[in-house]
Amino acid sequence: MRFNRKIWLNWKTKKPCPTCETGVLLSNNKANQLRNETNKSEEMNSYGGYHYSDYVFSIHYECSECKETVVASGEMSEENYPSDEEIGIQRSFMPVSFYPAPKIISIPKSCPKSVSNVLNKSFGLYWMDLSSCANKIRIVVEVLLDELNVPKQHQTKKGLKDTQLHQRIEVYEKTNQEVGGFLLAIKWIGNAGSHYADITKENILDAYELLEYSLEQLFTDKKDALVKLRDEINQTKKPRKK
Repeated sequence: MRFNRKIWLNWKTKKPCPTCETGVLLSNNKANQLRNETNKSEEMNSYGGYHYSDYVFSIHYECSECKETVVASGEMSEENYPSDEEIGIQRSFMPVSFYPAPKIISIPKSCPKSVSNVLNKSFGLYWMDLSSCANKIRIVVEVLLDELNVPKQHQTKKGLKDTQLHQRIEVYEKTNQEVGGFLLAIKWIGNAGSHYADITKENILDAYELLEYSLEQLFTDKKDALVKLRDEINQTKKPRKK
């Protein structure tokens, strides 16, 4: 699965299965969809002239391949008085949870578990709380630096002192300038989330895209597989048997 931000900005775009990552989530059965109008909406509609009905909803999705079940829930608004018969009733959805949450970016198989565990937790926060999601992505960078053996402390005249994330990234940049620069950009987005700045979905998706590329450079599953295939073919001097 390649990163595609349109999937995560448009509710109507089919989401990838979080389990097999090859199928897409489908909900063709109305029995798997539940909605209830909110008390406030019912009260407003009782007076007449209210243009929308507001609901809470839940939908059970099924993967097109592995048949995994994923539940989404959130808020929905429906237009009460459609003005254009060709367009029909207009509905808007605001999902606030997916469980299990689809993976927004691909995680290399050789990526350390400590990194992938935190990253997987961040995917669920994307729907619930963008600031928390940004902060969780920042933690992914911290854990990644741990796995890359970048020191968490440094020696001072008063003894060992914790090294700030920015300084750790600068240390790592001396070894890998390209990836270090990507991690620094991710950190700035994470910092904004930690300080409850106005974080948008686009900001979060920027961080994910930068992170996906960084992980690809550090944990090159595809390259390793192709090198193995190359060596096998060159050694036998013929195509590989399937």
